Amino acid sequence: MSARRYALFAALALFIAFVASNVIANSWFRSWRLDLTENHLYSISEGTQQTLNELTEPVQLTLYYSRDAAQPVPQLQTYAARVREMLQTFQARSNGRVRFTEVNVEPFTEAEDNATEAGIQAVRPYEGADPIYFGLVGANAIDDTRSIPLFDPQREAFLEYELTRLIYELENPERTHVALITSLPLDPAAAVDTSVGAPAAQSVFATEMGRLLDVTKLQADFTTIPLNTDVLAIIHPGALSPAQLFAIDQFILRKGRAFIALDPASMQAAQSATGFDPFNPVMPAPTSSTLEPLLGAWGITLSPTVVLDLEGALPVSVQDPTTGQTGQAPQPLFFQVPAERLDREDLMTAWLRRGINFGLSGSVSRSEREGIAIVPLVRTSGRTMRMPPEQALMRPSPMDILNMWPPSGGRVENVAVRLSGNLTTAYPDGAPPVEAAPAPEGETPALEQPPAAPAPAPAAPGAPLRQSATPAQIVIVADTDFLADDFYVDPQSGGTAADNASFALNAIDVLGGSEALVSLRSRAPAERSMKLLADMERDAQRRIESRQRELEADLQETQSRLEQLQARGRGSGFFAGDLGAELTPEEQAEVDQFRAREGEIRTELRGLVRDLRGDIDRLQALVIFINVWLAPLLVAAAGLFLFWRRQRRGGAGR
Repeated sequence: MSARRYALFAALALFIAFVASNVIANSWFRSWRLDLTENHLYSISEGTQQTLNELTEPVQLTLYYSRDAAQPVPQLQTYAARVREMLQTFQARSNGRVRFTEVNVEPFTEAEDNATEAGIQAVRPYEGADPIYFGLVGANAIDDTRSIPLFDPQREAFLEYELTRLIYELENPERTHVALITSLPLDPAAAVDTSVGAPAAQSVFATEMGRLLDVTKLQADFTTIPLNTDVLAIIHPGALSPAQLFAIDQFILRKGRAFIALDPASMQAAQSATGFDPFNPVMPAPTSSTLEPLLGAWGITLSPTVVLDLEGALPVSVQDPTTGQTGQAPQPLFFQVPAERLDREDLMTAWLRRGINFGLSGSVSRSEREGIAIVPLVRTSGRTMRMPPEQALMRPSPMDILNMWPPSGGRVENVAVRLSGNLTTAYPDGAPPVEAAPAPEGETPALEQPPAAPAPAPAAPGAPLRQSATPAQIVIVADTDFLADDFYVDPQSGGTAADNASFALNAIDVLGGSEALVSLRSRAPAERSMKLLADMERDAQRRIESRQRELEADLQETQSRLEQLQARGRGSGFFAGDLGAELTPEEQAEVDQFRAREGEIRTELRGLVRDLRGDIDRLQALVIFINVWLAPLLVAAAGLFLFWRRQRRGGAGR
């Protein structure tokens, strides 16, 4: 066989082997992945894999995406590739249970009609642009559907959770069942029940809770918790009997899911229109709440005092005691925890961006318990102090609070925590006896009848548990007033100014998922910032802010000199309110001097911005050169060098 024929056969064999290997890999090893990215962008979590493994019927996922319309938005194109690759990973790892298709949505087509009908939202990058559809629709075997109307690149960290949640809901289409224990006038079911006329006046939180969840408010004398309950919500429960506490203890050991909001000083309870606790109609509603002995068994301590935060203090209207004028002053009793002091990894708080407002809040401390992890979700600043609840409920003025504020000694307090792990019962001796009901007033028990022996409290089905049958996932918040509309809802527009309700509803929603869903965390974004570029921008921003502060100082100095001129009678009166007065030469000189200084600084600021833009352009050109041109040039140079060396050796051999 000639060398040329041999080479042709060898090339043909290599081509056939290449095609065969790709066909085999695509057919037999489709679910195999090798993820070498730093943040494991193309790997899925164990919780997601568990959700895929538990699917009992196929799920069809349809991605609606406008490829052509999204071309002017590179960031959206990058995120679309990220979503597409994640969906392909879901499909590959589901053993055929998840089927993924993509539809390119173009204007005035049947695909656009289908996307609109499915609830996919259209966005336009600028006025007059074609609409961009970028959403997902999932359907199960019985045509139940769930959708993600719009994929937002800002929520990339939650992409895996959103996709897994959609698949889980298709497998379990029923709404989350919530049992509510509260002494406050919260009734989510009544807020959305229109069968008896207009719904009762309820808070935004109660209304949204009733709309999104299947809520059952337990009666005052409950001793058991419904078996179909997914999440137990306890919000300022009032006085609970030992039998009721035992029922809560057994539910948490059995199901392990609870959202608990307690309060050392509840303003809602103090201002309640009824003035009575429905769990104890004889006594007024208590302004403090606890859940002992359960908290102690879990390693949790709720402070009996109120926490004040000076750094996050919210402004309130106050009257100046000296002038009598009304103005704004920061009130440390009411404070905001900004987004940066929320847990940025936990799905319950990671996507909140507006912070959470609290009022007369307590704090949660923890002690070590084997097998129990307690993670702070919401924390105050370090400029805090504590106050007895009775004094806090009297709402001392901000001036009085500042006068008593200690010069040092503040610390970071935990306002909300997440507890995870295996718990032990707070009742190791079993169900507590039921207390005998007192005789009605004015009646005397019959002497001939012996007192009845206390009966054991009703227990959950089966023997009482001493250890967790399901690992617990509990959220504990040391405030209940944060759910009142006064703290985050604009009374004029009805819009929300903080993420108070979003935090509580999101926590209950996450707890209502499967164990696999609850275990998911936020993920690092695919887009990575350039450290050098970020440092350049920060340095330029610091210089800009420094020059702006100098300009503000010059303005204040100019205003001070103008006021001095006015006080000495050498002013025109223009700066004292007489807008028709002409400026004196001294005033005009001061104003001209300030304007000249302002022009100099603004010119310098424009130069700083121009220099920053030039530095960024040069850095971008360098990066493009390194990534696009340097490698080919090096390869070409190496080839030329080898060619030259070979030619030189050949010439030397001759």
